Amino acid sequence: MSEPSRITHPPGALRTKTVVIEQLPAPAKLYARALSGLMKRGRVAQLPALRLVRPAAPLEPVAIERYARVCGFIPEHGVPLTFPHLLAFPLHLLMLTDPAFPWPALGLVHLANHVRQRRPLDCNEVLRVEVEFGALLRHDKGQAFVLHTRLYRRGEAVWDGDSVYLKRNVNTLGETLAGTPLAALEIDREALQRVSRWQLPAQLGRDYARVSGDYNPIHLSAASAKVFGFPRAIAHGMWTLARVASVLQPPRLLAEATISAEFKLPMLLPGEASLWVSPVTSPSDTLRELEIRDASGDKPHLRGRFHWTLR
Repeated sequence: MSEPSRITHPPGALRTKTVVIEQLPAPAKLYARALSGLMKRGRVAQLPALRLVRPAAPLEPVAIERYARVCGFIPEHGVPLTFPHLLAFPLHLLMLTDPAFPWPALGLVHLANHVRQRRPLDCNEVLRVEVEFGALLRHDKGQAFVLHTRLYRRGEAVWDGDSVYLKRNVNTLGETLAGTPLAALEIDREALQRVSRWQLPAQLGRDYARVSGDYNPIHLSAASAKVFGFPRAIAHGMWTLARVASVLQPPRLLAEATISAEFKLPMLLPGEASLWVSPVTSPSDTLRELEIRDASGDKPHLRGRFHWTLR
């Protein structure tokens, strides 16, 4: 697979400060920090020059099994492609609730994700997790920015994750997404074929929160989602991405894989959605273009591309 271009800090950025996190804070403490950050106002759009490092994060079989059950992976898949995101998620919250971060963490919009597994992964391995901010990006609805995740095994890079978030209704700075791995995906929508329908239960957001640690109120109940402008709770974007990977991955272990996605319309809970995928052209075809659409098959919730190599 080709090497994606790396999104870097703008020229002249401050020297990055590295902080090692030996013990993760409790989720309640992290969300208390997020709630206290709601009072941030009028900050300059400058991302902290900060790198957080978790030196020893285990791929625990019990955690993987619970995650796989909620997201639809089977034992033959081994470590799910998207599971390493969970090792980094507490560090993401620490970054987004850092006093130097310019906006409240609650209310940010998750625009896109690019995940790459570079090497095979196995249960019980211990990985080093590094998280830092990337570039500020221009967006027509506000200020977008990148959060990088890098995982290492004995010094070798094994997994990358780049997440793009948006702070709405603020002045925008920086470069555009064009030319990066997170650029807008151009796919042939007319060629996609529906391969499955999904019934999304009301408790899906709570189920995923319990296995991922992502207790953002917009995913938990209609009452908490309404505080942030949603009529009902919405599905986690990373659950949706994981569910796609679980459906499309053959029942074998991955050697390498890349999945990129743009998050479009929110998926309300309870609800119904459908998976649309590009047709298979040959037995060796391991590239799929895809969309998650609403029940009518018209409006997209997620648009993506998935490419894999099996062991």
